[in-house]
Amino acid sequence: MMNVLVVSLLIYVTLSDSRNLNRVSSRKCFNLFQKWTSRKNISRLPICRRPSSQYGNIDTRESDHPSVFRDLTQTEIKGLLDFLYAESSLNLTVAEKASVTSNYIFIADIYRPLKRDILNHLDNGHPQPEREAQVMIFRGAIPKPDVIEIVVGPLPNPSAYKHVPYRPKSLPFIDRPFNVADYVGKVLIFLDRTLGDMLLDLYGGRFTNCGDRCLIANYFNQVTSVISGVRKRRFFWWVQHNVEYNILRPLDFAFLVESELDNFSLLKVWFDGHFFKCLEDVLRYYNRYKHNIQKVPFPDANGSSRRILTSRGMPPFEKPLKDPQQVSPDGKRYNIYDRHISYGFWEFDVANAAFRGPRLNDIRYKNERIAYEVSTQELAVFYFGYKPFEYTSFYLDNSYQTGTLAKYLVPGVDCPLDATFLSSSYKVETQDKPLFNEHSICVFEFNTGLPLRRQHGYFKNIHSFYEGVENIVLIVRTIPTVYPYEYIIDFIFYHNGVMKIKVTASGVVASTWYGQDNPFSFQLDDNLMAPLHQHLYHFKVDLDIKGTKNRFETLDIESVVTPNEASDVPNATIIQNQFIKRLKKTEFEGAYKFDFNFPKYLTFVNNNVKDKFGNSAGYRLVNEGMIKNTRPPDDGNNPAASWSQYQVAVTKYKDSEPSSSNMFAHSYNPVFNFQEFIDDNENIVDQDLVAWVSMGMYHIPKKEDLPSTHTPGMSRSFYLIPFNYFDESPGMSVNNAVRIDAVEKDGKTESVKIRRYGVSSDVDCIPKKNPFEKMLKENPCSIVEC
Repeated sequence: MMNVLVVSLLIYVTLSDSRNLNRVSSRKCFNLFQKWTSRKNISRLPICRRPSSQYGNIDTRESDHPSVFRDLTQTEIKGLLDFLYAESSLNLTVAEKASVTSNYIFIADIYRPLKRDILNHLDNGHPQPEREAQVMIFRGAIPKPDVIEIVVGPLPNPSAYKHVPYRPKSLPFIDRPFNVADYVGKVLIFLDRTLGDMLLDLYGGRFTNCGDRCLIANYFNQVTSVISGVRKRRFFWWVQHNVEYNILRPLDFAFLVESELDNFSLLKVWFDGHFFKCLEDVLRYYNRYKHNIQKVPFPDANGSSRRILTSRGMPPFEKPLKDPQQVSPDGKRYNIYDRHISYGFWEFDVANAAFRGPRLNDIRYKNERIAYEVSTQELAVFYFGYKPFEYTSFYLDNSYQTGTLAKYLVPGVDCPLDATFLSSSYKVETQDKPLFNEHSICVFEFNTGLPLRRQHGYFKNIHSFYEGVENIVLIVRTIPTVYPYEYIIDFIFYHNGVMKIKVTASGVVASTWYGQDNPFSFQLDDNLMAPLHQHLYHFKVDLDIKGTKNRFETLDIESVVTPNEASDVPNATIIQNQFIKRLKKTEFEGAYKFDFNFPKYLTFVNNNVKDKFGNSAGYRLVNEGMIKNTRPPDDGNNPAASWSQYQVAVTKYKDSEPSSSNMFAHSYNPVFNFQEFIDDNENIVDQDLVAWVSMGMYHIPKKEDLPSTHTPGMSRSFYLIPFNYFDESPGMSVNNAVRIDAVEKDGKTESVKIRRYGVSSDVDCIPKKNPFEKMLKENPCSIVEC
């Protein structure tokens, strides 16, 4: 256990004199600070550094021998592409020349070996399984276009490939994920030829030959399954003025496109609240009613607009004052080697999968594996509205490659200044050079400001002692930006063996033209609405409690009528609560839908490991982000997100069920349906179990969501908590505790005795300067696309 303490030193450093501090208390604090600085000569304090070699060993470079869990390295991506492009049977076109009628690599990710092989390596000393890549290839050049997924290895110098096990050898081309090569830009040219002058008259811009007054159309939702079921259909429903922030500048214009390879047809156009079957009908309508159609001048992007993301208005502090900062006086107390992290009694590997985002593997506490995997599976959004392109908007964000969208985290805003930042590399559709996302993950300790425990204790009926401990946690964070939304995903590790997984939403709400009063949105600004929508998050939790033979048990809290022997009334009773342990034997029983009428604990235990009282060692899952998907499971695209019907579903681990969602799950008849994981109804007693956890929220946007949704109230989380796993709380060994006892003499309290268990409370160093602004100016491409 570490013998060092991170003390959070919160100091307001002001450049103003005491005359600018209006309140008496603030003036006193400032004068005290002046005395302290003159006494200590703070300007000469040393920079905080680690005092020993035991902690703070940080090496984030790509290892020449990456672990079995690590993402693809840049070296491996290069070797992978050299092999694939040399394979004549694949007939691949390089990224810069690829089109929808080409065979080309859409994306590549690490392919994980079988769990039993990895456990044999980790636990039994077997050789590490070979590293392989999983590659998705779009084959638009063959007579019947399709998509294939292959496993290529061994890395970094592959020599063979095979189809991904348990998956169809050929996947529907129509259901392929969103891809840049398929963006039908020529539709805009076609539209502009007929309607360009109309658009210029009404909206002050057009799609082509527009200079600095352009309109843009964002491909945003695929409606193949809902409307056609044959060819690929997409609504281009975000037609906007191309100025900041264009997401918040929608126009009353959209169009439905049907495409097959590089051929397209324009099926319908939405304009001025009506659907039209052809452009000529639109033009005739415009010519007839143009004096009644609302015009929207091309906007000037100035800082006073509510649709621009710049700070404005009266600030809370009249003069800018520097924020409090957290200081680690003894340096960083965690170690990182490549992507393996150790912190106190915790140890795990971190990765950021191209499609699904963050994944943690081999999570151990006190050298015992608690979970084999905890990972994001899907971030989904369902929209509702009165326009066809609103109520058909159904997004599974994996199709946009969530992991690749986690880019530069800004020190001091997205993560604390003293965080450690990790990068990620990917092979993506648009380039063969590895996409290098700098600062895609951050790791930091954090003082929550809330005690981990506290007791102001009684002895002889008076408060005679105090015992408490600071709650310092380690946080692993990534923030994928999926077009308008920012998803802040945190994995939080506590010193008492508890792990928390949290998702916080921010970003800009998806907005549309208001048009008319409706039950789906408030009017937020002139012509602006943001429809009601539902966020859904899905996680995989592969728990291994004292091994892989676990049980899922609920402790059901139920009422019981008890004879009231304390009452003088004959035959008096009292109703109280008791809990009853119920073993879930099958996957049907393990599919959990919360009911407030039947509260319960969800526990995962190893029945073969018991204490002297007969309690089975276990962990409890607490889902604080539960939500009910109110739409019927078979309606529309809901089968593609059948996992959202359950707050928690427990299944037997199978190699054929590695994830709950995939790139081809966005249709009425998905390639696989999560419900199938449950429907085979296998035995889950003393088996290797996986918990699939759903969280989410409804969001009714309000005016305060302009121009961006702030994070308070937007978090959802679940916990993994020891449950009869330890003899007492392992947090008792944390050595940043404080114990204060009264010292009495002659029956009177004379002083107090303060124990700090070897940790000094002095802070005699300052944090090093934050270089990120200089770094960004030297390397702007790390945060903006160059």
